[in-house]
Amino acid sequence: MSNSSNVSRRQFLARAPLTVALGAAFPSLIPAAKPTEPPDFCMVLADHWSYTGIGWSSGLKSCAQSISDCCDMADYTPSVKTCINLDALAYEMVAQSYPEVVNRLKPYLREGKVEIIGGSYGQPMGSMVSGESNLRQLVVGQQTIQKSLGVLVTSFLEEEEFTHPQLPQLLKGAGYRFASTAQCNTWGKHGSPRMDRNAFAWCSPDGSSILATPLNGLVFHPPVVTHDIEWLGSDAGRKAVAQLQPLGTPLAIKWVEFGWGPHELEGLTANKFYASKFRQLSDQFKVRYTTLTEYLETYGGNAKERVCWRMDDFHKLEPWGVGGDQLRREQRETEAALATAERFDAFASTLGLGGGRAEELEQAWKHLLIAQSHDVSLCEDWADTSNKAPSEWLSDPAVKAFISATGTAEENRNVNTWGRLGFRHLKVGKKMAIKTLNAALPSVSAAIDTASSSQGEMAAIVFNSCNAAEDVVVATGRFPMKDGAGKGIAIRDAQGSPVLSQVLTLEKGKSGNADTAEVAFEARQLPAFGYATYYVDKPNSTMPPLDTDLKTSESDLRMENQFISLTLDGATGAITKLMDKRRGNDLIDGKRAAFPGFRGRSNRAHPAAQGVPDEFNSQLSKAEITWVERGPIRAMVRVVHTWPKLRFEYWISLQTGSPYVDVRARVLADVPPPPGEGKINGWQFPLEIVEGYWLSFAPAFKPEAVIRDFPFGVEATTKDGIDSLTFIDLVGAGGSLLIVHSGTQYFKRSEDGVFSNLLIREWNSHFNPGQYGWPRDAEYRYRLVPHAHEFTNADRLRSVEAFDQQPICLIEPLHSGRLAKQRSFASLDAKGMLISSLRGVGDGIYEVRVIEQDGAPANARLTLDLPLKRYAPCDFLGRTTGEYQPLDKGGFSVALSPWQVKTFRLER
Repeated sequence: MSNSSNVSRRQFLARAPLTVALGAAFPSLIPAAKPTEPPDFCMVLADHWSYTGIGWSSGLKSCAQSISDCCDMADYTPSVKTCINLDALAYEMVAQSYPEVVNRLKPYLREGKVEIIGGSYGQPMGSMVSGESNLRQLVVGQQTIQKSLGVLVTSFLEEEEFTHPQLPQLLKGAGYRFASTAQCNTWGKHGSPRMDRNAFAWCSPDGSSILATPLNGLVFHPPVVTHDIEWLGSDAGRKAVAQLQPLGTPLAIKWVEFGWGPHELEGLTANKFYASKFRQLSDQFKVRYTTLTEYLETYGGNAKERVCWRMDDFHKLEPWGVGGDQLRREQRETEAALATAERFDAFASTLGLGGGRAEELEQAWKHLLIAQSHDVSLCEDWADTSNKAPSEWLSDPAVKAFISATGTAEENRNVNTWGRLGFRHLKVGKKMAIKTLNAALPSVSAAIDTASSSQGEMAAIVFNSCNAAEDVVVATGRFPMKDGAGKGIAIRDAQGSPVLSQVLTLEKGKSGNADTAEVAFEARQLPAFGYATYYVDKPNSTMPPLDTDLKTSESDLRMENQFISLTLDGATGAITKLMDKRRGNDLIDGKRAAFPGFRGRSNRAHPAAQGVPDEFNSQLSKAEITWVERGPIRAMVRVVHTWPKLRFEYWISLQTGSPYVDVRARVLADVPPPPGEGKINGWQFPLEIVEGYWLSFAPAFKPEAVIRDFPFGVEATTKDGIDSLTFIDLVGAGGSLLIVHSGTQYFKRSEDGVFSNLLIREWNSHFNPGQYGWPRDAEYRYRLVPHAHEFTNADRLRSVEAFDQQPICLIEPLHSGRLAKQRSFASLDAKGMLISSLRGVGDGIYEVRVIEQDGAPANARLTLDLPLKRYAPCDFLGRTTGEYQPLDKGGFSVALSPWQVKTFRLER
């Protein structure tokens, strides 16, 4: 044993198997090792645990226990090397609270007896979070582990779902050398294709590759039983090994979960994982116990095959539990706030206007990464993983330290489920992002010269954090009017031209003049990554009303603008016709399924189901329909369907000059749908989701292709069960309709061509009596975008970005300044490229990440209207991979291969 071990010699002798104990006391009794012979196969023991979720409810000590057990496995005979798969947060916390455990671990890492694999900060379901979140998980994880343990992770393998086509490229840039797709099917399915190979080169769409091991017949799970190790010695096991031996030395991977208790390695039941099983295995085979890196370094050279999978090649089912959809929606909103905060904090910092909050934003990102944990996404209750009452684990010092920053004491008393823990972190992350924005935006606007050639009594500075210059409708938020401003409001642009506007709210003082107001107005070609100045003024009585292309008809329940005409059903309130006026196509078949339609069976066995119909169907229901707004900027209708114990309501809105329709839907359910499909092996769900509450619609055309996105990628799918990250696009000769949504969603296409989007699924939910739970309301947002065949992937993703990151308007007094009234701080001149992130990283250094999303080689000029002097390419960890070069007139050329992601360092 290493001298740094915290297990005494006496303790070791007391607990170790007999041969190990004899060897420690009388080394001469143990025969010398035989000369090394080629093994029949190699064995990797992979231990999965985490802090966020199961470790949070079981206590940080369980994470320390998991690490200690892995070290113990190396001390038994045979010395079994373990690959530890914890979230990076766990290593950080264990290093702080249990330094003796980390001190013991470090020499095992150096000597190759134990390896850290995976390495993401929060162990997310990788396909369910954005490409940028994927990268932050890897980069922050690597940085955290290096700081806590002194190593960079070499091999990437997470037990939970984290595989998609772009992963090899992201891993290479984040410092990984090897990978594996040998994940486990837990509550969902990771869906990696099975390959009867020992190793292969896994390629990304951009052409980069990483040496990997596949999911084959020698990958074993579930995590706490031992019969699969015994199976290797059976005829079937020997046959499985023999089939792979002609291709080289096979690798068996056994997943376990250490951390349940201090005696799990030495138990006498089949539910304990103990070293005698490996001794039996070593008696039957020549087994070499390796780490994943050791195996690939030694035997990976035999890999002959290069594999580039499409997303359709993965047969995934994500854990669509109750409340998880709302968690993903909040994650999208928090990430959008962080992206906006990073960009404008960087702009303010480079201009010498304050900013420079890179460290705070890094902490805010960590809160988001924690909330993306797979356990949080599973929507499991605390009651499933702990026998302790909330008062017990909330009094644990480690838990107190972890959640102390997430809210008030009263709020923390209510943090009793994994999901609520995730929501708490999202709340804190978003709050930190908004704090940064509330500092950066006013500092920039304060430097804008709004007083010269003023066109009103107050300035309205509109900020755009998106890649494209946009025609947008801006909502100001409520603001105080200047004294004596008059009885109304007018908006003018920087040249004094009147701008179409609509007063949303107006409160008047005793004099009858406007006191506070909220206004929506039209902003044309709002600069990308920049701002434009408008003015708030008194209305001019001599000025004729401005024309609007927005028309409404209450009697016909119709709205239209220059791009779109839509008609609502008089009974149900759903969209029965959605005309793309530019191409003359009707896109919604209201007779089959108008948009949005609510459908789903109720759980008749539930105590709350008395008096509830067997099935909810808004197509057969009479709705309450109310006009909320009538223009000239925005028209909006509210529709409400009410049944016993369930309410479905939505808002349909159309804006002037906008080529899309916005829909916000909300479900309030006091009775769940049926529990759903039978489970495989007693706990895994089948791929198709059948039961649930659904939003349904039918296109009025036959889609030739259904296109969906995944992290840093876009692809047509042939599947009827569709996991969609931010959108699905129905493309047909008779019309095309992009549907942007607010969180990773599951869509299903039935044989009649109707599409259904899962809203609520009954699974381990708040509906279960006596358990802690989720709110009974679920909210969703959609944007329906008609388009032509020429619509590109980059167009789709720009639509997503505009949906996620709305323009921000500041109303303030007039003042002088050194900045012009309008400015774009950054731009790319290639349509297929997008800026994924632009941020400060500290010490006067900035970082910009660009991505190619149309699947074609691209060259662009990145222009930065910022006081920066030089740039250099770097990997995702920020390590420069080339020499610094001077900026050429504020910019430089970028060349990307199809689907490539590239990062650059920038300096003043």
